[in-house]
Amino acid sequence: MSSHNAINDFMNANSIDGDQFGNLKFSAFIEYSSSARNISQITDVTIIRNGYDDGKIRLMEAEELVAEDFHLDFSTQYQTYSFFDNDKKLLVSGSSQKMGGKYKVSIKLL
Repeated sequence: MSSHNAINDFMNANSIDGDQFGNLKFSAFIEYSSSARNISQITDVTIIRNGYDDGKIRLMEAEELVAEDFHLDFSTQYQTYSFFDNDKKLLVSGSSQKMGGKYKVSIKLL
């Protein structure tokens, strides 16, 4: 439940309005860090806010940020979300072999 609270806090702190279904769509500055790869990139983000996929985050491919090298879809089932009020960032934390172990993805609204 804390990951869903982090999404709500991120949405409210950044005054992001949902679409007709409540989903959030916006452009963001992404900082992706892991032992395997690090990247900073601007891309479009979708956060699902209803139904079975509530809490799913999807990053769109952009330049070097591609699905072959990075996880671009996140779920509250497999990752942990945290919100940082001081800089209004949403942080996604997880671990996988693809990323060489632990990884973090910072999402900051443009």
